[in-house]
Amino acid sequence: MEHAGRTALVTGATGGLGVAQSRMLAEAGARVLMLDVKGEAVVDELRSTLPEGAGELVWVACDLADPQGTKERAAALDAQYGGIDIVVNNAAINPLKAIDAYDLAEWQRVQDINATACVAIAQATVPSMKRKGFGQIVNITTVTLNGGWEDFTAYVGSKGTLLGLTRSMARELGKFGIRVNCISPGAIPTPLEQEVWADQIDSYVKFLIDHQALKYRGSADDIAHALMFLISDRARFVTGHNLSVDGGWWMH
Repeated sequence: MEHAGRTALVTGATGGLGVAQSRMLAEAGARVLMLDVKGEAVVDELRSTLPEGAGELVWVACDLADPQGTKERAAALDAQYGGIDIVVNNAAINPLKAIDAYDLAEWQRVQDINATACVAIAQATVPSMKRKGFGQIVNITTVTLNGGWEDFTAYVGSKGTLLGLTRSMARELGKFGIRVNCISPGAIPTPLEQEVWADQIDSYVKFLIDHQALKYRGSADDIAHALMFLISDRARFVTGHNLSVDGGWWMH
C-alpha cells in the first residue's frame, strides 16, 4: 500500500467527491481525517466497507467558514498525528446568484470555505511537511473556470484563487519536496449538483453531454483516481499542474 503510515486530510469529505477520495486513500493504507460540517454517519458507513488491512478513517467536525478556527483545528490534528502528509482541499459551496445580487457577507462566505480555508490548512500543515521533506497538496478546482455559465461569479472567483495558489505554492514549496497540484473536474453527479440545478436537471444534463467529447457522465471515482495518480510516485515530476477530468469538455 503506497500510502501506508501516512496521514491524509480531506475537506468536504462526506460529500460525493470526498467520500470517493477518502475511500481510495484508505484503501491505499492512509489514515484519513475526514473533515466536514456534518456526516459522521457517512464515515461510519464507509468504514464498514473497507477491505481488511486498509487505513483508518477519522471523522473530524470542522466548519471551514471560520478560517481561523480551521487553522487551529488543522494545527492540532497535525500535532496529534505527527504531521499531515497529504492535503486534499475538496470542500466547496456554490450558490447561484448574479454578481449584483450577492451581499458581501454571502460573497465572503464562499471565499472563506472554498479558498481561504485552503490557505489556513496550508499554514497549519506545511511546516511539518517541510521538516519531513515530503508533502502532497491537491486542490479541487472546476471546469467552470473556463467560462460558459452565468451567475457563478463567487464560486468561479474562489476556484480561480485556488488555481493561482496551486501554481505559486508549487513554485515556493518544491525545494522542500512538497508537490502541489489541482484537479478540475467536469460536471460529476453529486448531491450538490442535484441541489444547485434542482428543477433544471434534465436540461442541464443534456447541456453537459452536448459539450463533452465523451458522451457519458463521469463519476466521483474518476476524480478520485486522478487524485491517487497525482499523489503517487508515478507523478513524482508533476507539480503546479491543473489536471482536467471533464470528458473532453475543455481542451487546453
